[in-house]
Amino acid sequence: MLCFVPKHPDPKAAPTDVRIRVLNSTAIALTWTRVHLDTIQGQLKEYRAYFWRDSSLLKNLWVSKKRQYVSFPGDRNRGIVSRLFPYSNYKLEMVVTNGRGDGPRSEVKEFPTPEGVPSSPRYLRIRQPNLESINLEWDHPEHPNGVLTGYNLRYQAFNGSKTGRTLVENFSPNQTRFTVQRTDPISRYRFFLRARTQVGDGEVIVEESPALLNEGECRAAPGTGLQVMIQALVKKCSSEDPVILSPKQPSVR
Repeated sequence: MLCFVPKHPDPKAAPTDVRIRVLNSTAIALTWTRVHLDTIQGQLKEYRAYFWRDSSLLKNLWVSKKRQYVSFPGDRNRGIVSRLFPYSNYKLEMVVTNGRGDGPRSEVKEFPTPEGVPSSPRYLRIRQPNLESINLEWDHPEHPNGVLTGYNLRYQAFNGSKTGRTLVENFSPNQTRFTVQRTDPISRYRFFLRARTQVGDGEVIVEESPALLNEGECRAAPGTGLQVMIQALVKKCSSEDPVILSPKQPSVR
């Protein structure tokens, strides 16, 4: 004898009076009117908020419109949706589910998120054409999260545990190159670069200039003066075994 377990159909009603309150650039608070329990057609499992990023408030910035959802278990009428992208247009709709499936969707609600701070610049590249200068080049943030107002660069020379004073440069939002005039031809440099919006500075990218002298060898870059190389040798070898520089002896045949 076969026994058939009846399956509950999907809920028949949708949440109503869905209201949205923007908390900050990445989160909103939701409230809604719950459905009547006799429309669940089974046991109420959860309410769900389906949402998707419809567009950026920045022109010509492509966005993914992939649908996501947040679950609110039990018979409740409020919740928080977070991890949104700043400075974007979103759409949202709600359902109730009984474990078998979703009920009908509520009316679609639209809302914008305010500006936030940018993600870090995509990259920061360092070139050292000589001992007098360092060339920097960077790219704009992948997620501006608002209208860029500029870049902030902080950098300092360092040699082992010793660090020099921090220098600061501010650039326009369209500038992506800068040349640092070295005050110390031997020390390395550490760079901290951030983009900013009117909300504030974004995430930082940190890079260091490569060592001018490789371990165990002292080679001059093109155009390097003798005095500079002598200083480099003294600096490098001060913490290692003594190095005696003597005139080159003629070969004996």
